[in-house]
Amino acid sequence: MSRRPGPRSDRVDVRGDILGSARALFATRGFTGTTMRAVAEGAGVDVALVPYYFGNKDGLFAAVLELPVDPHQKIDEIFAQGLDGVGERIVREVAALLDDPVTGPALLGLMRSAMTEGPANDVVREFIDNVIIGAYARHLPGPDARRRAALAASQIVGLAMARRVVGIEPLATMTVDELVAHVGPTLQHYLAADLD
Repeated sequence: MSRRPGPRSDRVDVRGDILGSARALFATRGFTGTTMRAVAEGAGVDVALVPYYFGNKDGLFAAVLELPVDPHQKIDEIFAQGLDGVGERIVREVAALLDDPVTGPALLGLMRSAMTEGPANDVVREFIDNVIIGAYARHLPGPDARRRAALAASQIVGLAMARRVVGIEPLATMTVDELVAHVGPTLQHYLAADLD
C-alpha cells in the first residue's frame, strides 16, 4: 500500500522518512539532480513538509550528512564583515568547527566520505562544489569569483584533511593562531587579491 501525501497519524518519524528519501536520492542523483519534490515523493509526504523540517535543499543536505551547522549561514556570517580579513576569519571558523565536539565528528565523517569511491564521494564533491564553493563565490566580485572560491575551498579541505583526518605534523598540533598566521594569508590572496 502506497503512502498518502502529508502527515498521517500512523507515521512516527516524518522527518526520518524525509531524510531516508533524501539520502537515497542524493546518492543516486547527486545534489543538483535531487529536487525537494522528488524527496517528498520518495518519503510519501507533501512537498511542503520538506522545507518545513529542513528549510531548503542546503539544509536538507547538511542534515543528510549529519552536519549540525548550516554551511551557508556560517559562510554568510564570515563574509558579512567584508573581504578585509576574510582569510583569517575563515581559518578561525574552520578550526573552531573541527575542534567542536558536535560539529567536528560530522565534518570528519564528511572528509572521510570524500576519500571513498562511489556515491558517497560524488555526494561530498557536489556538496563542496554547490554549497561551499557556491556560497563563497556569491560573496566575491568579478568574473573569476568561482575560480577564487574553488582555490580557497581547496585550502580549507586540504587543511581539514591534513589536520584532523590524516594527522600530519606539525599541522595537527598547531595552535589556531599559528594556522591563521600561515593559512590565512593564502586564503586572503585567493579571495581578495589580484590573481594575475
